[in-house]
Parts: sequence; structure tokens; C-alpha cells
Amino acid sequence: MLFREYFPCDVEADKNVQVSAEEIKRIYEKIEDDDSRYIFENRFLYSFTGDYEYIRRIVLNTAAGKRTDKLLNGKLYIYGSGKRGRTLLENFPDKEWQGFIDANREGAYEGYLIHRLCDFQYIADTSIVISNKCGYEEIKDVLIKEKGVPEDKIIVFELLYAQAWKSRYFQPECLKKYPMENQIFMDLGCYDGVDAIRALDFFGEKANVYAVEPDKENFIACKKKLESYSNILLFNQGVGKKREKRFFVEGGEGARFSEEGDVLVDIDTIDHIAGEKAVGFIKMDIEGYEEEALLGGAETIKRCKPVLAICIYHKKTDVWKIPLTILKLNANYRFYLGHYALNWGDTVLYAIDPETLL
Repeated sequence: MLFREYFPCDVEADKNVQVSAEEIKRIYEKIEDDDSRYIFENRFLYSFTGDYEYIRRIVLNTAAGKRTDKLLNGKLYIYGSGKRGRTLLENFPDKEWQGFIDANREGAYEGYLIHRLCDFQYIADTSIVISNKCGYEEIKDVLIKEKGVPEDKIIVFELLYAQAWKSRYFQPECLKKYPMENQIFMDLGCYDGVDAIRALDFFGEKANVYAVEPDKENFIACKKKLESYSNILLFNQGVGKKREKRFFVEGGEGARFSEEGDVLVDIDTIDHIAGEKAVGFIKMDIEGYEEEALLGGAETIKRCKPVLAICIYHKKTDVWKIPLTILKLNANYRFYLGHYALNWGDTVLYAIDPETLL
């Protein structure tokens, strides 16, 4: 078993992972289907043990994980020996891995050789999985033109990830019965603006979107991408428990609030942003500040009973603290869970009050 904890935003306060059996029972009884219960059980056990086998079970039980498992046949090399490349070994340890290929590294990892790209010699009938998130088309061209790798022997991991993300934040079937007309979809941590657009595609153009993004570069990219949408309002700030300023570490996808940051960013609350407006859906991926943001939206959640789609993988306590926080705000919520990555990330908790469905 591989004991390796991935909780990207864990802090000292979250090292204490105590939770009562009654609290876990309360959450469990609110979970609506077997797949969701399976994700909760394994995510919970992972939080306590750090045993990556529990994450592997979740991944292999998803549609994307099953497709990937079926695709990885025969002898395989991994292009890229970074975190994403190593993820392949961790989630699919029984495959015929031959080693790594890397343009800038050599050596070994977990007993597998890392071959420098300039020295690599392709062996017939071997497949290569490109693990890189960016630049994979260029890497693919090099492998084909300079190393003689047949195109059908190249697998792009990022495209498999894209399959996993397709239904993220909009998975439960009952969401199709949720009336969003003239209500607000709050996209907290909108990053690149894609989910704001997907919300309008899913719920229709009569919904309105409030998209919140504290990272300056992300915000500028969102503004450019979303400028043609009159019903999307952008906010360059963070969300939390109270209105204040906090230090922020800029950096694209991994941007986060931290005392190590050198930029001061405004924090607002869901309640203040929403005012008295009707909020129908709150999506939240804000790098470990999800619980605080829920507390800052307590009155809105009590008043509007919106659908909640909250990431619960940033801290080891998220898997139970966030659902317990939600139930304190509205005990009528029911839960679903979805997992949208081929690693430890992108586990989403959905909270839906059945009284709000058509």
C-alpha cells in the first residue's frame, strides 16, 4: 500500500481529525445513492489513514477511471516524471510500466528508470502516455517525428482528464429538475470562466452568474473570455467568513490565500455579495476556504436553499466538516458526491434540498 497524503491546503489546525460516530452516521444517512456512499466511505478512510489505495478505489470506480484502466494495455512508458506522471503509477500500479521519459530529468523513481528524451530509443509495440498538462501536442509531434513512435501508440493523459471533468458540478440527475430561471449561479473560484459558461448552457440563458476570482491574472483572462455575456457579473476578490483583506499567493490554478503571499486581496461574504437577490446555486472551489465561505453565506443559504456544489479535497477534515456545516444551516439537505479526477483531487459534495425541485 502507498501511504502518501495529498491535502494541498491542510494547516496545523486540521491535523486533529477527530469526529464522532454519531456525526458520521448523520452525514451517511443523508447520502442519496450507492456511488456517493462509496466515494464518502473511501474519502473518509483516506483522511484518517493516508493510504492511497482508498483514492485508487474511488478513481477506478468512476467512468473515466474505468475507461483509462481499459486503455492502458501492454508495455507502457510515461512521458513526464513529475506529479502527474507519478499519479499514473499510483492509480494503475498493475500495468506493464517500463519507466519514464523526460526532457529534463534522469535517474529513477520508485524503482523505474527515468530516460532522457534525447537518449530514448523507441521499442515496437510499446505505448507512451504523455502526462503533461500543457504542451502535449508538441511533445506528441516530437515523439512521432524524431523518435518514430506510431501515433496510435501515444496516449494523452490530459484528454482522459477532460473526460473525467465533463460532468463536474452538474452531475446529479435531479439537477435537471431545479428551476434556475432568474436566479443567481454563484461561481466561487471561477478560475478560467469555463464553469460560468457551462452553468448557462445547463440552466439556460435566463439564469444569472456571479463569478468570483481573486487571482489577478485569472480574473483578466476571465474578463476577456466572458465579456460577451451580459448576464455574467465578475468580481475580482475572494470569499470568506467576514469582510476583510488577506495576503494572497498568485499563481493560476493553484492561487490561494496564505500568510506567505505578497499581495493583499479583498475578501467579501456570500451574504453581502448576494444581498436580497435569489441565489439558486453556489459552486465553490476556493483552495481550502470552503468552510469559511459557507459560514459567510449562512443567511443566504437559509433564505434561498440553493444547490451547493462544494469541493471537499483540500483539507483532510473537509469530507465531514463541510457536510456537517451545511446541515447546521439547513437540515433538509440531501447529499450526493462525485469524483472528477484521475488522482486525489476534484471530489465534489452536492447538497440539494428536495423541496426546491420541480
